[in-house]
Amino acid sequence: MRVLAEHVLGITVDVDGAAHLLSAGARPCVIVANHQSLLDAVWLAWVLPRRAVVVASASVARLPVLGWFMRLAGNLFVRRGDSQSIKALFDGSLRCLERDKTSVVMFPEGRRNPARSGALLDFKKGAFYLAYCVRAPVVPVAVQCIHPLYSWSDRRFRRNCVIRIRVLAPIPTHALAEEAIPALVTNVRSDIQKACIALAQPQQPPPDSIDY
Repeated sequence: MRVLAEHVLGITVDVDGAAHLLSAGARPCVIVANHQSLLDAVWLAWVLPRRAVVVASASVARLPVLGWFMRLAGNLFVRRGDSQSIKALFDGSLRCLERDKTSVVMFPEGRRNPARSGALLDFKKGAFYLAYCVRAPVVPVAVQCIHPLYSWSDRRFRRNCVIRIRVLAPIPTHALAEEAIPALVTNVRSDIQKACIALAQPQQPPPDSIDY
């Protein structure tokens, strides 16, 4: 995915906080990120652990190129509104985390949200309940609002640009009570939203060096 982004799409990714994934420890984790486009999996390739699978809509699996890559990599797919598919996804996610020692990447907004303002949708609790069930840490990831760079509806795609991503501190779940999951969902959404707002601000140039 990184080769595709760099050499075909002309995109580089600036990652802040990558060490937080290392601090989550050797055990797998549940990574939650905001979801703006089909290409999220491309730039998230800069931060994901080598052993990680992404949860995506079943329709993505049928897409040329991206769908081929994702199927071959063993990613997980779900049909929204299909209870059997949702159960199969949950069972497959548990298998990845517990048996295969593989992290799971989920988009708790539940669907793509290409909002011009960068405002997030309400988060669903599935990813957090999964983390609670296996006591896996939750690692929030924020991706800057990409609407100025990429918009399918506006037929806009900027090459040779930089996309900014921030990995937030992992949240342990070993002492999490089930009734505390809604508060966790709210707090993580708030943290990712604040990080997205910060990432949208122009980067300040480094101060000039001063010789004494």
